[in-house]
Amino acid sequence: MSICEEAPASAIAGRGTLLSKFSATTLFSWSVAAFGAWRNRRAVADLRDLDDSQLADIGLSRRDVETALSSPISVDPTLHLVRARENPLKGVRRN
Repeated sequence: MSICEEAPASAIAGRGTLLSKFSATTLFSWSVAAFGAWRNRRAVADLRDLDDSQLADIGLSRRDVETALSSPISVDPTLHLVRARENPLKGVRRN
């Protein structure tokens, strides 16, 4: 009798390969998200070429762009830019 025949079903069910824990769809979804973040990071980096008045026309500042690009590589920088544009206090001076 082998050890698998004596083991309870729950112990055998817990055994699995790395691919069974991280299915192909999960890996594909992660790679699509990583590619999208990389593509968006390149697009945000292109915003550096715009002058300050062009950035102001789309509701951003140079600081917004630089802050978005200083985020970790795994974070999509466009999320920061969306939040910066939606900030109702943007441009309001505090005394």
